[in-house]
Amino acid sequence: METYWLPFTVWGTSWRYKGMRLRNKFFIQHMITIIMLLAAMYVVINYTMSKSMIERDTQTLSQYYSLHRIEALRIVSDKKITIEELFSGAYAPHIASHLASNSNFQVQLFDREGTIIGDSSSKEDLMKRNDIDSALQGHIATVITEGEGAKVLIYASPFSYEGKIVGGFRYLLNLDQHEHTLRDMQTWFIGVALGCLLIALLASYSFSFFIMKPLHALQHALKRVAVGDFSRKIKVRSHDEVRELADDFNTMSVALQEHIELLHLEQGKQKKFYDNVTHELKTPLTSIIGFSELIDKLDRIEDIHNCNVYIRKESTRLLQMVEELLRSSLKGDEAWRMHLEASNLAFIVSDSIRILEPTLRKSAIETTCSLVECEAVIDSKRTQQVLFNVIDNAIKHSECTLLNISIEQHDETSTCIIRIEDNGQGMSERCVRQLFIPIEDKEPRSITARSHGLGLLLCKQLMDLQGGRIEISSRKGHGTVVELHFNKQKKAITELLQS
Repeated sequence: METYWLPFTVWGTSWRYKGMRLRNKFFIQHMITIIMLLAAMYVVINYTMSKSMIERDTQTLSQYYSLHRIEALRIVSDKKITIEELFSGAYAPHIASHLASNSNFQVQLFDREGTIIGDSSSKEDLMKRNDIDSALQGHIATVITEGEGAKVLIYASPFSYEGKIVGGFRYLLNLDQHEHTLRDMQTWFIGVALGCLLIALLASYSFSFFIMKPLHALQHALKRVAVGDFSRKIKVRSHDEVRELADDFNTMSVALQEHIELLHLEQGKQKKFYDNVTHELKTPLTSIIGFSELIDKLDRIEDIHNCNVYIRKESTRLLQMVEELLRSSLKGDEAWRMHLEASNLAFIVSDSIRILEPTLRKSAIETTCSLVECEAVIDSKRTQQVLFNVIDNAIKHSECTLLNISIEQHDETSTCIIRIEDNGQGMSERCVRQLFIPIEDKEPRSITARSHGLGLLLCKQLMDLQGGRIEISSRKGHGTVVELHFNKQKKAITELLQS
């Protein structure tokens, strides 16, 4: 077999080494790099998993506390007892056992003096920890400590009633399962890492010989590739392995350029879709937060129940949006799915206003509605998304105090129109013209937590997919009018979508 000698320069001196020595150096460097990378991955994955599990459990305990608070208030109402009696030795042990009946953690109740007065378990209660003192000061406390030879996550939260802290709930969750999961992960990772390391080193040692031989001949071309220039073609006159490698490099360069262009295109499509979906996740979250804040101000069980109904409804809608996002991700499909059917626009508008009521009330915006029964062939969920975005824009950006929402029927054109008018500051003609321009084509502007530049673009896309359209008119100082046009006949929409 013919041996190739590759000349190269080190510190101005010309040296000639056989490929074997360069291969050994490459092999050692590659081995050290892989080991360091695997060690870093091990530390990051171990830390991330541990932190993620603790955060997940903390969030779960927080949700249980919200449910337990409601259950405790219901018990007070049903049993006709006072809050002080709730946090007493007579009732607290039974309440703690009741709340812990369908959970895998220990529930404790403590009074305003910091004394554990109710415990769902006879295990070590970890009394007088700093978490209780912190909870009695009005803070939610989370502590990880040792108890009975195992790690325990403690979550303590104050129980406020009529503006006063009357006691608190304390949850103790055993973290043995976490430790077991982490040990399994560590064992699995080490085994896989050793296998990957062995395969990588064998591959490195084998292929380094072929990589190093044409290194000098391809040096200048590789520098061009390193800066992203794939247009440079390599010409080699010899008829040996270097020639073949050069031909392969040229083919690879062309293929890489085509794949990069395709990836950029697909990345743009995916980013647009996921930007739209994540933008829409804000609306149900805002409604849930609004109703949850409203619950703290209510005394009547019926009012609290109504708020819970809307919280569950918006939570379900949020879950459906997440599931749709996951299905789209698994299928590699970034398109919106439309389910068109005849629906009552008046009902959808009324329901949307009720959901946004806490946000409107918090923004001191009065709403007047003039709704007539009008059936249009639409996707109800997408239409409600459009309404949420339009009204949300009015709340955040118009500085209005009044929203007038009406529905009109036009039998001659077989359309229904939802008209949303505010008395806010309005916009200039130039701003109106730029509303539906893709964000990448707009003039540069700052993106804030209140505005991402996606809402109206998403509205237009959803209206187009339903066969409708959105029109906006505004004048500086005279408010803004948004009109949503929907078709009443299914045939007209089908033809439009197929065109």
